[in-house]
Amino acid sequence: MAHGSARDGRGAVAPDPPAAMPYLPQLDGVRAVAALIVFVAHAGFSHVVPGGFGVTIFFFLSGYLITTLLRIERAGTGGISLPAFYLRRSLRILPPMYLTLLFSGLLYGLGLMGLRVDAAAIVGQATFLTNYPGLFGTEHVLPVPLWSLAIEEHFYLAFPLAYSLWLGRAHPRRAARICLALCGLVLGIRCLNVWRLEDYSLNYSWTHTRIDAILFGCCLGLWNNPVIEGARAWRPRGWHLAAAGAVILGTLVLRDEAFRQSLRYTLQSAALFVPFAFVLHGRGLAVRVLASAPLRRIGLYSYSLYLVHPTVFAVVEHLAPGLGRLPTMAVCFALTLAYAALMYAAVERPCARLRRRLLEGGGRPPQPSLAADGRSAAAELPLTRA
Repeated sequence: MAHGSARDGRGAVAPDPPAAMPYLPQLDGVRAVAALIVFVAHAGFSHVVPGGFGVTIFFFLSGYLITTLLRIERAGTGGISLPAFYLRRSLRILPPMYLTLLFSGLLYGLGLMGLRVDAAAIVGQATFLTNYPGLFGTEHVLPVPLWSLAIEEHFYLAFPLAYSLWLGRAHPRRAARICLALCGLVLGIRCLNVWRLEDYSLNYSWTHTRIDAILFGCCLGLWNNPVIEGARAWRPRGWHLAAAGAVILGTLVLRDEAFRQSLRYTLQSAALFVPFAFVLHGRGLAVRVLASAPLRRIGLYSYSLYLVHPTVFAVVEHLAPGLGRLPTMAVCFALTLAYAALMYAAVERPCARLRRRLLEGGGRPPQPSLAADGRSAAAELPLTRA
């Protein structure tokens, strides 16, 4: 029995995770769809395309992938190497982020944006505290959307430690119930804020009021995970997908602000369990579309695409204010994609090679987050933005 096997209170044995995380090209496609949702919303179409829902997709995917990777590592080695985890995360996230922040600051310094930026706000961005703007007394940040990445970074700091010391020692079903209970606690905090606070809009961006979307993804990583349980995992039927889609659509149609800042995130995140389970089983037309070459490519570029696209919008709209919404979106997409492709080739892939060398040199097997032909698997990419 692998190190990761466990028994629940009834004596049932949890299935052993595979030896390595398989490359799932459809997850690159999911990342691409989420990034495109955010991009189109920021292009001025937020009244049609819900950018916030793209963030929720990113959060859910992040929780699922990190939990699955931790389960696989624990099963193969008997434990979790926190230094290796934080090394991988740091080399993956920090170089593109700080370079994009520097790039945006340079363009601002050259007078190419019609914005006000405060130094204290940049400190908040650089230290992953921008989602708590009150700490620095300002919201005048560079146009690099780091509030959602800050939520993920806070998750990365806490969850692997909790999994190593506690959750990973429990049966996966029990660990999933614990994560679900935490989701309920976060919902309670949001509802309390709606009731008690005059301005509860920051429910949207605070870590302690949005981390439940990531925890719902953790639940899928722990319970009925198709990557680990295979054919034994629950497979959604057509009516399950239709019901989940109706729930999500309902959350987008209902515009009451108290609902939107409380129950909306819970319903969306819970409903995502269904389409994610379907996609992870790897069959059907939707899976083939998500695994198509164009979406995979955008998925590989999605991190830098997400980081830089508001800066590109700010520059283009400042220099060509009368260009029009659709032409502006087309020009910005081309420029954003070019920057993301350059960042991927010049920074992200070299950092991935450095990560592998450092981990192999330390005597630990490399994480299976790069496919054998060098394509980047979704597991190795940070996941949110907007």
